[in-house]
Amino acid sequence: MLQSSILSEKERVIFLVDDEPDNLRVLSEILQARGYKIRKAISGTLALAAIERVKPDLILLDINLPDINGYDLCKKLKNSEFVREIPIIFISALGQTESKLKAFQVGGVDYVTKPFQEEEVLVRVEHQLSLRFLQQELADKNNLLEEKNKLLEQEVCDRRQSESETRLLLTVSQTLEKAADLDMAFQEILRILCRSIHWDFAEAWVPNEEETTLDCHVGYYAQSPELTSFREESCKLRFNLGEGLPGRVWQSKAPEYFSDLSTVPESVFCRCYHAAQAGLKVVLGIPILDETETVFAVLVFFAKQPLKFQARAFQLIFAVAFQLGSLLRRKQAEYRLKQEQEKTEKLLLNILPAPIAQRLYQGETVIADRVEEASILFADLVNFTDFSSRKTPLELVKLLDRIFSEFDLLAQKYCLEKIKTIGDAYMVVGGLPGIHCAQESSSPVEAIARMALDMLTAMQQFREETGEVLQIRVGIHVGEVVAGVIGLSKFSYDLWGDAVNLASRLQSSSLPDEIQVTSEVYKRLHKKFFFQKRELVRIKGKGQMDTYFLKGMIAS
Repeated sequence: MLQSSILSEKERVIFLVDDEPDNLRVLSEILQARGYKIRKAISGTLALAAIERVKPDLILLDINLPDINGYDLCKKLKNSEFVREIPIIFISALGQTESKLKAFQVGGVDYVTKPFQEEEVLVRVEHQLSLRFLQQELADKNNLLEEKNKLLEQEVCDRRQSESETRLLLTVSQTLEKAADLDMAFQEILRILCRSIHWDFAEAWVPNEEETTLDCHVGYYAQSPELTSFREESCKLRFNLGEGLPGRVWQSKAPEYFSDLSTVPESVFCRCYHAAQAGLKVVLGIPILDETETVFAVLVFFAKQPLKFQARAFQLIFAVAFQLGSLLRRKQAEYRLKQEQEKTEKLLLNILPAPIAQRLYQGETVIADRVEEASILFADLVNFTDFSSRKTPLELVKLLDRIFSEFDLLAQKYCLEKIKTIGDAYMVVGGLPGIHCAQESSSPVEAIARMALDMLTAMQQFREETGEVLQIRVGIHVGEVVAGVIGLSKFSYDLWGDAVNLASRLQSSSLPDEIQVTSEVYKRLHKKFFFQKRELVRIKGKGQMDTYFLKGMIAS
């Protein structure tokens, strides 16, 4: 491969600048394992002097340094005539767009976000080294040609061809970096190659998710409109491993070339008829591989006129194919990383409110908020212990899952936050910071009241559908609480305070299928809801208290 040969022509020296010893150690281990020679500095001042002496092939530079920040150090290096050509990859925990933009503005060529992902670091480093050595090769060839300006005409032609190939590789590298997605990358690479090497039509075939068949990719190139019908026929096809030209290239991981399709049997190339109708006579299939020999895709090129076999042209295509394979591998790594991040975020949002999860992502380790007025609801199932004795564990879990899942949907409907379930008890709260009610006119306590009434309705429907005799008791209170995250592992978001204890005791002293509330709740809601006053109720730790049963909403 052209890329591999370029990298092997010179010992690869990478200079690491970071004031964190752990970061230097991790990066050194990753890069040394790939055979790179490593030089290090823990400050900008030390790095500036050492880099001009060592003249490495690549610099990995941290932004936050103790004396000179990474941006200023990069500016100084780019102003030095001795080291200005050395590519610089910034490494930082700063993931904001502004930080990345500034890094590129001062002369950086790439940006790696901490914490490091080994595959991403290696792919980006190898890519920049490839560009570095391609640029050096171009410069060396230009210098050599300038010194030998009296070479024969053939040597001049070789120079021009070499320059054209190198520029093409650089163009391809830049295109791959700028491509928004893989579809655009395929489309642009096929267009560039066909126009540079004079192919009339090109298409890409990619494995399906199960990697059992090859499907025609959306990216293609057609020099003229009359090739549209050939494209349409291609889109109807699907190849198994070893079947047809794409399938054989996929299986063998080696290119196939036919200079005259009219002599190729239908069993070898099944599209001979359609190719002849489109005037296509020459075909080349090449695999898109990475260094692990994984086939990401198969590119197929067609030409209307017989082409003279040019080894250098095909080598150029193979070099581009390798670049494309490296991009696809990196994109796959990025996709897998994104999937893992999404799984982590989803899991975290299942146990924490979204604003709290966001604060944890941003680095907060201790979260404790004082909430002046939270609306708290506790509910539990009546006589659940006796009921559970008549059920198998599996039946019991399925029943609780059905009931609590319905409660979860109600909490989402009213934009309330489920805090936890403990056995057959359910706790939900409104009025937390960053969480708003479903309707702008609804207060958190009103949303809690609506949910409580809907919970009674849901239980009534459950009894009618299943024949199970289950009832709930509900208690609601409003007051000041402390909300936060506790624990180092299996952490949870919870509420503490007298208001929480009182809401729990209101639930335990309520009656089956009744919603017991305090005077504070009654005062806030009596204009919109019906209430029934109870006789004085003894509440543990509070003595005799006035309480009310929430019975329903007043019609508008």
